[in-house]
Amino acid sequence: MDASILAELQRRYAEPHRAFHRWPRVAELLAQAEDVAAAIADRSAFILAVLFHKAVFDRREADGARRSAALMREMVGTGAPDWTLARAERLILALDAQKVPETRDASLRGDAALLLDMDNAVLGSPSADFDAYEVGYREEFAHLREDNYRLGRVAALQMLMWRERIFLTDRYYLPFEKRARRNVERLLTKLEGR
Repeated sequence: MDASILAELQRRYAEPHRAFHRWPRVAELLAQAEDVAAAIADRSAFILAVLFHKAVFDRREADGARRSAALMREMVGTGAPDWTLARAERLILALDAQKVPETRDASLRGDAALLLDMDNAVLGSPSADFDAYEVGYREEFAHLREDNYRLGRVAALQMLMWRERIFLTDRYYLPFEKRARRNVERLLTKLEGR
């Protein structure tokens, strides 16, 4: 990838309103991608999705994923085939929706599931790391009053807990599911004042 593109991405991921979605988070996801490289069907699209998934980031705006995908297309341009950019865009949108896209393309579904699991792996981290993640996550919603934040966060976490599995792939389910459920349940207890 062109050095000027990486420099611009690093600048964007260093914006002052970011507390969790910063360049170290991208680097963490890139490291995870290296660890699971053999399971990725389309590495180029996958890496583009990791790099650009939060390139445009403002919690007050609902279209950050679409704008991030548009920025990717603008910055990468002819540096990648259109089908690679289209696939990366679908992965970015899947990550934003926290949902595997409905498609007959099994390789796209597989890459999306893997990317979602990588993104959610923080939920299954040791409790101190999970707590630090939650502090950063809350900071990114500093514009919300505490009661509004709690309502939205509780709703999102409950939806996660209602799933049969938080992690879609066995590669992440086996090592992270139980701890993720414990961490999320502990956070729900705190947020709900139980």
